[in-house]
Amino acid sequence: MEDFVRVEERPLYYEALDREGGIGFIPTQKALINAVTGEPISTVGINYQVVDNATVFGQLEDAIRLSNLDTNGMERNISTSHNGGRTVLSYTFPEHRIAIKKGDEVDLTITALNSYDTSWRFRVLGGAFRILCANGLIDGDTFLEYSGKHTMSLDTERAIRNLETSLDGFLANAELWKTYPKIKVTPLQVNNVFEKLAQGSKSMLTGLNTNFEMYKDEVGQNLWALFNTLTEWSTHAKIKNEGNAPSIIINREEKVRKLLPMLEDIRLAA
Repeated sequence: MEDFVRVEERPLYYEALDREGGIGFIPTQKALINAVTGEPISTVGINYQVVDNATVFGQLEDAIRLSNLDTNGMERNISTSHNGGRTVLSYTFPEHRIAIKKGDEVDLTITALNSYDTSWRFRVLGGAFRILCANGLIDGDTFLEYSGKHTMSLDTERAIRNLETSLDGFLANAELWKTYPKIKVTPLQVNNVFEKLAQGSKSMLTGLNTNFEMYKDEVGQNLWALFNTLTEWSTHAKIKNEGNAPSIIINREEKVRKLLPMLEDIRLAA
């Protein structure tokens, strides 16, 4: 997997500021350097174990191919941010495509995260991709997550089991999403969700309402329009720092994920 950013570990030194000057060595920390650009990514403790992208993502891909997922036509996309400090690897599975309603289809997606700057644990998330608007649809579960210290080796058997569970989760979520176009939403319900996401930002609230009107014209004033407005924001809303776009989108998706219980409350109340 030669597409991934490589890092090098280097010792940390400092320039003494006393009258004698000189260079000092910091024994408790080390620097992680982008091996291609030579630029620093992060400073970590001396015992921090780097999870190499090529190794851990390669093991994940092996698990995908050994699972019951149909990889025919599978699309793979790699994106990085923070000078290679954060990597997002996404897979789309067109053979696992489901129609939410006629002419409105979604594909299973799997997204894996890893970082060299200590911001992310290695995680794998399930989701879906809406064909019509290229929105990344978000489900409420993290079906595979490795936390704690970085480890260079995946539990492949566990990964395979959880990948297969992800397909079950996708099918279950698709069945849930099929009900969304049938569930009407009130202006008050829509406003409550948008207010929660916007957190006082008037410009963001205006943008959300504008997009909701667009989706309302497309699919009706229903929960499907509301859900797609949220995922439109997380996937496509303007980003000032394009170099860090992959990380920003992941953070937005986490915010949308926290709103899913509100959508479930609306569904149950219908």
